[in-house]
Amino acid sequence: MKRRIILVSLCVVLAALAVVAVRLTAQRFSASGDDEPAQTSAPAVQPAAAPAAEAAVRYGWRKIDGDEFGGSKVDTVKWDVYNGDNSVNESWSRKQCAVADGVLTMTGLGNAAGTTCGISWKQDQVFGRWEVRARMPQPADASYGPAFLLWGENDTNFPNAGEIDFAETWNANRDFTESWLHGPGNKKGPHFKSAPVDLTQWHNYGVDWTADKITLYLDGQVWGVYEDKSYIPTTPMHLVLQLTYISKHPGPPVQTSLQVDWARIYAP
Repeated sequence: MKRRIILVSLCVVLAALAVVAVRLTAQRFSASGDDEPAQTSAPAVQPAAAPAAEAAVRYGWRKIDGDEFGGSKVDTVKWDVYNGDNSVNESWSRKQCAVADGVLTMTGLGNAAGTTCGISWKQDQVFGRWEVRARMPQPADASYGPAFLLWGENDTNFPNAGEIDFAETWNANRDFTESWLHGPGNKKGPHFKSAPVDLTQWHNYGVDWTADKITLYLDGQVWGVYEDKSYIPTTPMHLVLQLTYISKHPGPPVQTSLQVDWARIYAP
């Protein structure tokens, strides 16, 4: 009997010590000050990527400007935001361009007008490199085409100034991207289509524009090179991000979105 009492007493003491140890450990990791607070829920999924998947990192491009979309709205010091109708029956609204949690979300409405979002960089330059990290979620409508392009400084000078569409997608499945080069003075030009790729996931779309050639990049890999100089623009251009609307079927489109994590500009 005495042995049982002694054993029970030892167990009580050990249990008490364990409780104290647990409490002390909990206090150390949840105390205020320099220690991080205990996490009560999973963090939001961030559009992170291995640096090697960026053409800029792989080839050592020197960044000169860009936007990480860290605010609560589009930075109109850097961007012009489309608003109103234009000559090709596109309906643009600044209300369709939203910034939150470090991501620009461009939304095309499911209405007959195809009301959507587009923004253009305010500064122009001759030659250079650009890279955009984006995803194109489902559901998606073939009438809405996410497009990343370089456009001439004077809107009325098309097609004389040319146009470099370095990633443009017009398939509802979002399983490949394309590129078109509208050279100076013409609307038709060479074209590339990528290998199958899941565009609903985050990818990096890059372009390197020089006087001799234009190189296309997807996740740091070359997927197309334009080398015919007669199609290569030589006058100032700027970056454009837009969810273009062109009706592809009767009736209104399905609401569609495009998300951009960042857009960066690099020296020639």
